[in-house]
Amino acid sequence: MNKAVVPETDEIYRSPNITKPSFWLLHSVGWFVYWLLFLIENTVLSFGSSISKDYLIGIPLLVSASMAAILTIPLRYLYRGFWRFSPQKILLLVILSCVVVALIWTPAKSIAMWIIHPLVNPELDHSKVEKSINIFNYFSGLTYSLAMILAWSTLYFSVNFYFRLVNEKEMHLAAVRLSHSAQIKMLRYQINPHFLFNTLNAISTLVLMGNKEKANGMLVHLSTFLRFSLDNDPEKKVVLYDELKALMLYLEIEKTRFDERLNIQLDIDEATKNLLVPSLILQPLVENSIKYSIAKMPSGGEIAIKAAVDETFLQLDVADNGPDGHASISKIHSNADAKAKGVGLRNIKERLAVLYPKHHQFMVQENTPQGLKVCIRIPIEASKE
Repeated sequence: MNKAVVPETDEIYRSPNITKPSFWLLHSVGWFVYWLLFLIENTVLSFGSSISKDYLIGIPLLVSASMAAILTIPLRYLYRGFWRFSPQKILLLVILSCVVVALIWTPAKSIAMWIIHPLVNPELDHSKVEKSINIFNYFSGLTYSLAMILAWSTLYFSVNFYFRLVNEKEMHLAAVRLSHSAQIKMLRYQINPHFLFNTLNAISTLVLMGNKEKANGMLVHLSTFLRFSLDNDPEKKVVLYDELKALMLYLEIEKTRFDERLNIQLDIDEATKNLLVPSLILQPLVENSIKYSIAKMPSGGEIAIKAAVDETFLQLDVADNGPDGHASISKIHSNADAKAKGVGLRNIKERLAVLYPKHHQFMVQENTPQGLKVCIRIPIEASKE
């Protein structure tokens, strides 16, 4: 079984929006603050000590902090390989690593303090002090040293874990965006083959009937419509005015097929023309009305297209006067008839769910006095151009 590979570095976990601070900057600042705090404690705050007034105490403290800074650098490279282990194993390895570093740091700083101490307090008789020192004195303060190294390790893992979470969140959002993008393109590109098949079939019929002029006109409208469709990115939205122009190209093709059997009524509020809508959002609705209503009527077929502003929503209505509105609604909501519906209404519902999750409405209802009406409500989004 293949195991997941965990990169052995703490430098790759960087969000494109949040820059991770340099390790060397944080490391240096951290140990400088450590030295400064203990300098203040041993000078300004130590009123009862004769050493408290001598700021030379900062020299051995600086040496101690520098030793800790140097000794913890290898921990950084050691900890990089720990991410692949379980939390329990990481905790155990970190504690063991901190104990080793503390065992090195404690006697090292003790020796340094005894060497530098005469510079700080020359009046002290160091010969007497040295006689009282044994090996255990060099390890006094081991618990304190271990606590400091553990604190450094905790900060190291906290910072890196935070940026790991940020990076994973960004990667998740990017994956969701890519998924939505792919889904939108898939849904949008379903329209072209579906519409193209119907149109080419109609052109073929006209050619067989010898009506070359109408067939040529349909080809011109078809090429213009397809150019609009292919030139517009399916992820991007278009202003309603351009969407209506594309729709009229499609309707010119359909009017060639149905002649006087198809009438179009437009009721477009002037305030809606520059609002953004998903490209080719109306064409499948009109195609659905033509296929299931107008095509079944010998004459008098009508499709009404309306666009209006309703509070903070743009409402788009496509209604027909087909003879079996109630039956059409039953078919639309019937899973058994899913294949018969084609990709039209289902395509629209899925695109709206991707583009406006939980912020849209899609309603299919009976038209008055007869027929079917589809209503779409989407948030108002003005064009920036």
